[in-house]
Amino acid sequence: MSQFPHINLPLKAKLTFTANPVNVVPIPGGEVLMNFASQPLITKLNDNLEIVWEKIMQGQNANYVSSKLSASPDGRLIAIAGMTDMRILNADGTELLHTVEHGSWGWFLGAACYFSADNKTIWYVLPGDENETDELQVMDAQTFGVIASYPLLESQQHAYTFHATPDVSTILLEASAGQEQSTLMRLQLSDGVIKLTELSQCEDVIMGNFAPSGKEFVMAPHYEGPVEIFSFPEMEKLAEQDQESIFAGSIDFPAAEPDNINFTVYFIDDNHLLVVSQFGRLLLLDRASLLVKGEVMPEGIVFTAYDMEGNPTTNRDEIYDYSSNVINVMMVHGKLLLTTAEGELRSYELPV
Repeated sequence: MSQFPHINLPLKAKLTFTANPVNVVPIPGGEVLMNFASQPLITKLNDNLEIVWEKIMQGQNANYVSSKLSASPDGRLIAIAGMTDMRILNADGTELLHTVEHGSWGWFLGAACYFSADNKTIWYVLPGDENETDELQVMDAQTFGVIASYPLLESQQHAYTFHATPDVSTILLEASAGQEQSTLMRLQLSDGVIKLTELSQCEDVIMGNFAPSGKEFVMAPHYEGPVEIFSFPEMEKLAEQDQESIFAGSIDFPAAEPDNINFTVYFIDDNHLLVVSQFGRLLLLDRASLLVKGEVMPEGIVFTAYDMEGNPTTNRDEIYDYSSNVINVMMVHGKLLLTTAEGELRSYELPV
């Protein structure tokens, strides 16, 4: 048994904020838009994480529902999906173009808007009234007129996430009920009619991303389950790996509580995946074997050990688990972006 080899990642750039970013949205030219958990502020950054502009846009943050930010692939439109409305703005956020008002989302619920890859439609979810389902709607991105709708799941029970696919005519919609139940649905729009197919083979697992080839996508487990690879567009399971095998040989982090996968697995390229562990570690997996090739060590990321009572400790015999200062791990514009507990956004090259 041996420890994982370390893969050191030098820091490329960082920016510190007074609040934690909750959405980081890629836009053309290597730029990103961001919004924050406790401020009605949207910030635009360039490729070097330098601020281009900052604007107050009346974001709503209540009942653990932060405004969810999205943008069209051509960068022409911004959407802010809040607790009681959804707003469409121009690229600079200076002009409100359209508003859809709706009933209030419940705690931890909601959905960001999704702009289709061809920039022609905007997809979004409205919370259902009592005894009614939530509703999926599709809007024309030019006229903002509703062109299709579809009843979804039980009212006010799910948080929804849209995922682009390699097929521009197909979207995936993930519906999560807390941290233990999720449903993945395939969406298509044909002649003004939405076709929705529930993917039972992807039930209760968490969407990662697609391989650059577009032929595979990865799903992460909630807790004890395996990492799973599915084919696209067939949606058939190709491979899986249990967590015991993934973490075998890890002696860097002695603890009473074993490390596990923390809901997040990404394809880095066609031959490698990145696992984010419960301890906050970044593990590089080989696609063929689905075993660890090395542990990614981003510059400036630190770990704290805790005892059974949740107090920091340096006594190896008392360590129960760990936590790093990493909050979110993202791949944006071919870079690895991390948000941290210090309110930082940190940029690194990908580890392969």
